Amino acid sequence: MSLITRCPSCATSFKVVADQLRISEGWVRCGECNEVFDASAHLLAVAPVPPSPAGPHPEEAAPVPAWVQRGSFDPDSEVTASPPHHAAFTNPVHIEQDDAQEHDPPPGFVRAAQRKAFWRKPAVRALLGAALLLSILGLALQIAVHERDRIVAMDARARPWLTLLCAPLRCEISPPRQIAGVVIDSSSFNKARGDSYQLAFTIRNRAAIVLAMPAIELTLTDALDQPVLRRVLLPTDMAAPAELPALGEWSASVAVIVTTGGARVAGYRLLAFYP
Repeated sequence: MSLITRCPSCATSFKVVADQLRISEGWVRCGECNEVFDASAHLLAVAPVPPSPAGPHPEEAAPVPAWVQRGSFDPDSEVTASPPHHAAFTNPVHIEQDDAQEHDPPPGFVRAAQRKAFWRKPAVRALLGAALLLSILGLALQIAVHERDRIVAMDARARPWLTLLCAPLRCEISPPRQIAGVVIDSSSFNKARGDSYQLAFTIRNRAAIVLAMPAIELTLTDALDQPVLRRVLLPTDMAAPAELPALGEWSASVAVIVTTGGARVAGYRLLAFYP
């Protein structure tokens, strides 16, 4: 039994055969525009042609409805449309197949069209969109957790929601550590009584954000500038605050007991660092 299908791309209508559609799983290629589409999804209702009162002439074929355009489907050959030199529809598989061949995989263009149609389904597109949004959200959260210290230093209003975000992750919000923004602006090292020395220095923050207070490494050197003694002073040892204000400075004077074992101290070096 012949059916009528319409190409969704160029709106050309064709006759097709139910057995042919069953073999190709409904997929056909339009000979006018080469669009591959599911013919079963674009079938048109064909009104039955009433028989002539005098009965059909044995040599006359049943008339084709007026809305059937340009071509027809012949299972044994390619269709010739009107005008004759325009092919309107090509048969994707030959109708004369045995039972074993009917189970062969469909042609490549049919499989490609099926994959294309699958990814165009609204449900599939909605699922892909949701997965993309979740991926973007997850990436944003990872960046927020990793850069939490810098974000809070730049905008303190972000602290409440970043604190809430860190609660299940057991992370803390601390002043950022940016040693390139920290310099020792001035210093002095003077001998007091006995083995006691007085170390005075000023730390300056050149960054536009609050930074964590660094530790100070004191190195005492001899006349040949060789290290004699090293001492690390943590912020707690210097009674320093936890933060250096943006573009601000902090000064300290710390008593240091030096025992060099007889080596003469001729100089010193200071280095700011984050442990």
